[in-house]
Amino acid sequence: MDSRDVFLDRITISNTRTEDGNGVYDTVRLAYGVDLNTPCPTCVGPDDVRQQLERFPEGQFVAHFHIPNEPSLVVGMASTMRTSRTPSDPPEAWLTAIGSLGIANHEPNGEWLYGVEMTVRPEYRRMGIGTRLYEARFDLVRRLNLRGWYAGGVLMGYHRYRSVMSPLDYAEAVIRREVTDPTVTMQMNRGFEAITPIPDYLPEARAGNMAVLIVWHNPDYDPEREARS
Repeated sequence: MDSRDVFLDRITISNTRTEDGNGVYDTVRLAYGVDLNTPCPTCVGPDDVRQQLERFPEGQFVAHFHIPNEPSLVVGMASTMRTSRTPSDPPEAWLTAIGSLGIANHEPNGEWLYGVEMTVRPEYRRMGIGTRLYEARFDLVRRLNLRGWYAGGVLMGYHRYRSVMSPLDYAEAVIRREVTDPTVTMQMNRGFEAITPIPDYLPEARAGNMAVLIVWHNPDYDPEREARS
């Protein structure tokens, strides 16, 4: 067993609990380069986690790293909601789409899963945690018999091309697979289809505020069976 396997043996993926709120907040802040002593009003915090769990508990996930004889540490998180809006509807900015960090726009009978947030602490990346968080959400879509899952894939590699192309040109190049983006190309490689750029998706300078609409259609969707609520 190599070191990666040993590491993954200490990782568990589970539905988020209220007591994970502070760990989720710390994970999101660290992922966005915010010092843990600095408040971050645009980061998912404990009260947002509580609201998410009130609205859609089965759609919230955390990755815990277990250390012998110590409390486990939240090192990754993923938040989702259900929506009746389809990927064919005009794309919306992130906060408009979700309504609030507490997913105020969650629709209990929505036939699509919307990806709200997903991140892993920087020092725990490239160890397979993200893959397991993706798998948990794919499983959720199948279990709930939803039509699929879509989101805005934020173009976190744009800053490397800022001097040679606009955010829109970069987004279109990523969609055509002419340029590799660390976020959206990875999502395409996981089975998502990149559809169209979403300008002004959220205020993220590294991405030029740009995202790409990504869609995954549930191959097991059964139109004869109602989506479970």
